[in-house]
Amino acid sequence: MKIVHLVTSTTGGAAQAALRLHESLSENDCDSKIFSIARRASNKVNVPVVEQKVAPILRLGSSALTLIQEKVIQKSVYPVSPVSIDLLDWSNSEIESADLLHLHAFYNLVSVQSFLSRYPHKRKVVTLHDERFFTGGCHYKMECEQINNGCQHCPQVRIPFRPIVAKQRHNVNELIRENLDITFVCPSLWIMKRAMSAFPELSSTHFEQIYNPIPHVASSLIEIPTRANRISFGFIAQDLDNPFKCLNLLLAAFKKVTEKRPDKYTLTLVGNSRSNYSTEHSNITQQAVTSTIELQKVLNTIDVLVIPSAHDNLPNVLGEALMSGAGLIGSNVGGIPEIVDKFSQTLFESGDQAGLVEAMLNYELSDRSVLQEMAKSVFSYQSIAKKMINVYSKTP
Repeated sequence: MKIVHLVTSTTGGAAQAALRLHESLSENDCDSKIFSIARRASNKVNVPVVEQKVAPILRLGSSALTLIQEKVIQKSVYPVSPVSIDLLDWSNSEIESADLLHLHAFYNLVSVQSFLSRYPHKRKVVTLHDERFFTGGCHYKMECEQINNGCQHCPQVRIPFRPIVAKQRHNVNELIRENLDITFVCPSLWIMKRAMSAFPELSSTHFEQIYNPIPHVASSLIEIPTRANRISFGFIAQDLDNPFKCLNLLLAAFKKVTEKRPDKYTLTLVGNSRSNYSTEHSNITQQAVTSTIELQKVLNTIDVLVIPSAHDNLPNVLGEALMSGAGLIGSNVGGIPEIVDKFSQTLFESGDQAGLVEAMLNYELSDRSVLQEMAKSVFSYQSIAKKMINVYSKTP
């Protein structure tokens, strides 16, 4: 079976998950390829990527569409992108010869409509990294129930553009009814339940809950002496300024924590930012990483990863931290509680500063080797590849 993974770019969490899945499948002798328009061609990846060149005028149109949706259609800070244009060359020989198409990140790579209608006889799999595929365009619908009414009154977009969202939602549902040979892979039970609710016409056989694969970390890299009198917290995000990641909540909580125990706690921030947060507190360090090796070095130095997100599916960094033996403190949103509970870690109410302070002050260090062994059984390339091969082989 020849599998082609479709991903807009080689950067970001969804792309990282796709690249790792390709690696895990290749290690298990599967004929797997990554296909991308490589919008950030300078990004270096460790696996071969079939790159489609896109004309500058089309790239300009893609950028303009993104800006219009962010500044004109979108009503608040919550991301909504109902329109996605096709920059993918559907006549590419790699795609034409594939037995199965696996869609990951797709914004301005394909539209949902074209993905579902092109090559109707090919098996199709979609990994739901967020909710955009089955909503009218919002990436996280949060508590909104407009999806049950066809998204006709979407509160996240300006009134004149609500018909666009409603039409997108309607078209996708119509195409799903016509394309029953599709499987949705869900990195969390949380998003699987929401997808099943959005597509009641599909049976449960169309949905599979499979975590994103995480590379193995050699035991020799995580055998770090436990610091009996200090705990190092970590916060990792591609964009530290992303409001959904709630770094400001963590900074406020860390200030409270260090007021009570000034010599016990440190905080390491990892990601890109326009600000230098290390100037706010002597116990805070900040850095950007450019490779998985650099990220691994950071994970080896922190005791506990803090994930205070307001909205999230299941960030890859949870699995990466656990594979390194680091513990977790996470907010009770999206798929985060599933992993926090599975590994007996600490959960707090999203947005509750006092709750986060209490969680940080009362956190008890876990045995790193035990966490790593548990993580291997959950996220390893071998176990995830086996599950995905079963998905590829069966008929919904």
